[in-house]
Amino acid sequence: MKNRRLIIILGAAGVVVVGVALYLIFHRPDLSGSIVLPYIAHQKPAIDPHLPGPTPLSDKLDEVQFDGLFDLSANPSGVVYRDGLGELVGVDQDNLVTVHLKQNRRWSDSYQITAKDDQYTIAKGRDHFVTAADLQFTIRRIMTLGSLSPDYILLIQAMESPGFEGPDDKGNIRFRFRQNRIWKEADIKESLSFKIIPDGSAMNALNYTVGTAAYMPLPPKDGVSNYARTPDGGAAIPSLLLAPFIDNSTYTTELRNGSINVLLESPYGAVSPILSDSRKFFIKSNISTVMFAVLFNTSRLTRDQRVQLRRLLDSRTITDRFFNVGSPQQRHILDYKGNRDNYADYVNRSVFPTSSYYVDEKVVEPARDDAPPDLSLLRDTVRIKACANYGFREEYSDLVDILNDPQVTRGKVKATIVGNDEIQRTGYDAVLVAFSGYRSNFLFDLYDIFLRQPDLQTYRINLETTEDAKGVQTVSPASLRSGNNFFALDAAADTPDRADVNQFLQYVYGFMSTRNIGDKQEFARRIDGLEHGLSLGAWLFSVPSLAYFSTQFDSTSISLYGVASQLSTIGQWRESPER
Repeated sequence: MKNRRLIIILGAAGVVVVGVALYLIFHRPDLSGSIVLPYIAHQKPAIDPHLPGPTPLSDKLDEVQFDGLFDLSANPSGVVYRDGLGELVGVDQDNLVTVHLKQNRRWSDSYQITAKDDQYTIAKGRDHFVTAADLQFTIRRIMTLGSLSPDYILLIQAMESPGFEGPDDKGNIRFRFRQNRIWKEADIKESLSFKIIPDGSAMNALNYTVGTAAYMPLPPKDGVSNYARTPDGGAAIPSLLLAPFIDNSTYTTELRNGSINVLLESPYGAVSPILSDSRKFFIKSNISTVMFAVLFNTSRLTRDQRVQLRRLLDSRTITDRFFNVGSPQQRHILDYKGNRDNYADYVNRSVFPTSSYYVDEKVVEPARDDAPPDLSLLRDTVRIKACANYGFREEYSDLVDILNDPQVTRGKVKATIVGNDEIQRTGYDAVLVAFSGYRSNFLFDLYDIFLRQPDLQTYRINLETTEDAKGVQTVSPASLRSGNNFFALDAAADTPDRADVNQFLQYVYGFMSTRNIGDKQEFARRIDGLEHGLSLGAWLFSVPSLAYFSTQFDSTSISLYGVASQLSTIGQWRESPER
């Protein structure tokens, strides 16, 4: 007998029963009617559509729950913007953008969920329709978050005073876009693609749950929600389940054994030999979102030592070893453009990854330093530490072995796996970190790298602002203190690097907060140049983003491409008619 969790949708027209497969750890479940994604049990996703999430899955789940006026998506031809809660009417010669706000779109709390044992009843409640007040509230929240939110950058680059007029009697609202450029349709829709939340929501909540998109969260168990198809959302597959595991090292095995049916990130970003049966699995790929880097502790290593350590940690050599290039155990890769084994395209020589807009469009042209390292300037042993408790366990383990190989680091490095407490204390000469969920478009997040608390368990950005003598908001030196970032940078400390560190902080804040795209590009160039001079890290490589799906699904219904989120088309996913 199949084990089922029941979702009952009660409406005026009658009763519809939808089966949702239970995820069972020790027995192969029937996953029909469900999308099942894995996550690391002690890294529970937290959903905030306006802030970068603490885990890669968090940001992807935004697409499951929320709509913008327009939504970044993908089709077989590439990245597209589809209508969400709005429809573009037009833009006039004065850059007045008119958008029709769709009528009769309900928030998910228009339905009441009652839980009993393993059964959920979803009943129609009081209608809660989307209104212009929700949009106004959302814009106000984003402006309050400031440069911590990528959406803030979109808004202030599009409008002098983010907001809108209306709605008029036709339900149209109007945005006054800046006069300093010609606004194409795609650019307008990108600027208005921020996710909308209901008026009256908490300004700072751990999780936001009320949305308008394809799925709605069920009451959480152990702090994590599964999802049911929203009655108004139109999703083809009834449920989305999140399956907990100790770490990501068994994900491919779990997919092969049928415990999950979607794997959004394959280990090493590589093609998996145990998932090679095309009768059971298929592959989709999009642009990189994970970068490995070694960050240098500036309180332990002088600038000269950091320069030599960066030269010692040759990115191309380490990348080739990571993928076992040229060996019988070579890890093969495939990118979203169809290129295979193009490892050089993933080698990074700047804090801006090679896959990012800034390098791809040659806004930043990273300097190459091929000089041999002067080992006499380094410590006898450079201690590099990594914590593998929060994802990428296998990748960290292999990289530690590579860094300990005398053929790679000439016997100068001792790399170890440690607990998070040592990372919190910055008890290292350098730290190996995987930055996941980065955006390869112009919204690349530098706060995530330079202002992030050195704590892999709790995600926190230490941005502090103040006003200058003219009353203009600027960044405070308190944003960089020795214990609040991976680099132990301290903008107030009396060190030879003090002037450059403060200038660097100003550049980072300028890059993240500027209203002008040209200024953002110039800040990117300055950041790249000054970081290279300060030698704050070795920016090793990115890994391909390769997703595996069970042939339970119709591959033609799933589109991944470029910078579009992997779950941006989840409402269109269908099960294969052959199953």
